[in-house]
Amino acid sequence: MTKSKSPIKFLYLAGWLILIISCKKNDTHTGAGPSVPLKTMPGQLIGVATKTRIGVNGGSISIPDQYITVQVPAGAVDADTEFSIQEVQPNSAVATGRLFRILPENITLKKPVEITFKYTDADVAGTDAALLYPCFQGNDGLWHKVLDCTLDPVGKTLKVSTTHFSDWGILREVSIHAPKEEVGSNEEIDLTAFILDEDVATGILIGSDVKRDQIVGWKVVAGGGTISGGKNTTVKYKAPDTDKKSEALIEVTVKNVVKRSDPKRPGNGGLVIVRRKLTIMPEEYVVWTIGGQKSTGIFFSIGVFNGHAIMTATAGNEAISFHTNGTVLGKYSFGKLTDPKKATCTGTYQFKTYESDYTECETFEKVYGEGAIVFETFGESGGGMVQGSFEGTLYKLENCDVSARSMYGSFRIRRTY
Repeated sequence: MTKSKSPIKFLYLAGWLILIISCKKNDTHTGAGPSVPLKTMPGQLIGVATKTRIGVNGGSISIPDQYITVQVPAGAVDADTEFSIQEVQPNSAVATGRLFRILPENITLKKPVEITFKYTDADVAGTDAALLYPCFQGNDGLWHKVLDCTLDPVGKTLKVSTTHFSDWGILREVSIHAPKEEVGSNEEIDLTAFILDEDVATGILIGSDVKRDQIVGWKVVAGGGTISGGKNTTVKYKAPDTDKKSEALIEVTVKNVVKRSDPKRPGNGGLVIVRRKLTIMPEEYVVWTIGGQKSTGIFFSIGVFNGHAIMTATAGNEAISFHTNGTVLGKYSFGKLTDPKKATCTGTYQFKTYESDYTECETFEKVYGEGAIVFETFGESGGGMVQGSFEGTLYKLENCDVSARSMYGSFRIRRTY
């Protein structure tokens, strides 16, 4: 294992994996990417819900720090109704940082309610308040930007009226797309400046490239590393040589960001400075998130047995593992390992084991969730680098009740076998 590459320990873990192995999807947390509809899995709830009952006379509900408030007017509901707001794990594909699930979701409101975000300096760090818009996620996983909103840069509030509840947050129009949040020592990745905007016909949020003539320049603000590619929309960032975990801050300056869908907002002629934080990891790493809980591997290893790749990583009481039935580059979707290019995955969350498949109690049919393992590089035995990512949904079956947790992560490990 990296940190301890004992063959005996590795074979023990491999055997353990073969016995229990079975993994699945969350967000493309790194962003939708240019010209791609933004669709992610619903995030996991975190923290404690704020609840209150509101009746025909109306009322309001706010979370303790007042970041988000929902004002319900008189006559919006016919009877006392429980309203709640609970924070959802962050989704860097769309929001500036915080997301919230507002319930009840399927209620019919007779009058629009008003949602007020009291945005902070963190929401506009490296950008401008004029680039902030409310957004929400539909039942199909697609995200939508709301143009009909009110921005108060003096009071630092963003208000929107709606007749439905779901997951809500604040998005930034201009962003830097990265394929992942963590970058290994000396690793090189592409960074792209893009605009999140709605498709006029459907209202769905999509990403589109910032044009080359809008790019003023890229630079590394802090943390080291180099950028090559000049004033192109997409540049290459090479992480510094390090054996310790650190952070890098990347910046791009964009001009003439024309808001074709909302010309009333400022920004048609000025400069916009956008920043993106990346975590710089040692040369080898495994990082993953299950149910909003992030872990960094302390012990990890990957090897090939009879053409199948097996990876395992542990971090204290947390663990992640996957099994693919091949080693060629590309995507291995969760499924039956006897089918072409398939994978299984297992992870622990709060001392419970979650897997990428389960067996229905009534039908005894195997259910495979969405998700995949992706190999970007696969080196030779005895030290070749194996690099890629994984995401999906993991399941826990208890007394015929199924609970699910979203999962995603990335890895860069020297191959042992």
